[in-house]
Amino acid sequence: MKQEVQWYLAEALANARAALGLPEAAEHRNVILAGYSGAVRAFRYLGELSEDEERDWHNRMLVALGITPPPPAPPRVHRAVFVGNLGSRPAEPATPIATPTFVRSVHGPDAEFESHGGRLRVLAVEMYDTAVAIRWRVAPEPVISSVFPDEAAQLARDVEGTDAWAAEHLRTKAERGLRMMRLYQFSLADDVGTAYRPMGGRHGGGDNEMTGEAKFVPAPAATASTLTFTWLELAVYIPLS
Repeated sequence: MKQEVQWYLAEALANARAALGLPEAAEHRNVILAGYSGAVRAFRYLGELSEDEERDWHNRMLVALGITPPPPAPPRVHRAVFVGNLGSRPAEPATPIATPTFVRSVHGPDAEFESHGGRLRVLAVEMYDTAVAIRWRVAPEPVISSVFPDEAAQLARDVEGTDAWAAEHLRTKAERGLRMMRLYQFSLADDVGTAYRPMGGRHGGGDNEMTGEAKFVPAPAATASTLTFTWLELAVYIPLS
């Protein structure tokens, strides 16, 4: 296999892994698989991949998309794999969303919490009448290969045998994708069982530092006394009094 072909396939797989688990990725994984499968078939047609290699690289994309590859089919039997999103529902008509009204803010714990070589600090909780926002800072950032060991191992396999500079370049791009799309995913709970839903947020930074805000709805109940902000395997308890 030409290295250029391997680079193309490895990068496509890394991009798919970076979005694994995100709702918007599940909605489009059939399109991703179709485009990738077409490229793999074209490489096979051009003689760049053997039949076994075509099957192997196709199955790698199934794994990257969170799909278990089917076992080899018997002669004259074709297997089908469902790649749609069972959880998808028809989009409901959009309704205007009122701007939340600020109620109060609470300082986060005066502590930093370590995970995979990174350190998280919760700066503040901003409470609104219909939502809650958690402002946070991570410095230094965690080691991506430690947070996502399966993805790191799969990429190492994908780039096996390529030039060292190319393998490093692809690793850097893959880690950048994981950092921006999957690393900063948070959840929220409280001591009265409120079901919080993520409502987006923002983050940005550089030089091994990231700051951001995670938003959730609804607002904390008046009877809630503690929030639990979860990131990776960390659970940060935030008193509201």
